[in-house]
Amino acid sequence: MTIPCPGCHKTVTVDDVIVKSLQSVRKLQTCGRLVVQKRGQVKAELIEAHCGVEVEGILEANVLSGGPVRIGPKALWKGDCRAPSLEVEPGGTISSGYFIIPDHSLGVGDLLPRKLR
Repeated sequence: MTIPCPGCHKTVTVDDVIVKSLQSVRKLQTCGRLVVQKRGQVKAELIEAHCGVEVEGILEANVLSGGPVRIGPKALWKGDCRAPSLEVEPGGTISSGYFIIPDHSLGVGDLLPRKLR
């Protein structure tokens, strides 16, 4: 579900985003969670998920999460991450990235790198 922002009139995704196949985008933003299923793959420059990220497949992106990040067994993560918590299950792989965990003091909007603000 999407709604228009009352301030800038851009479309805002408020539901969870569930990825079941390859999704290649520049930016993915949601007020909900991002869920990458086992056969799902996300390639993006930036992902912003206010309620968290759950990866069972492949994720290649820099992630700003307002909720917990979970990397499941057999999942592959490539990219930076800022989130309040991180769980990597046995068998989950982080092949590259810089992680800032926990980051309780900042809201997701505050997590954007200065060059993206």
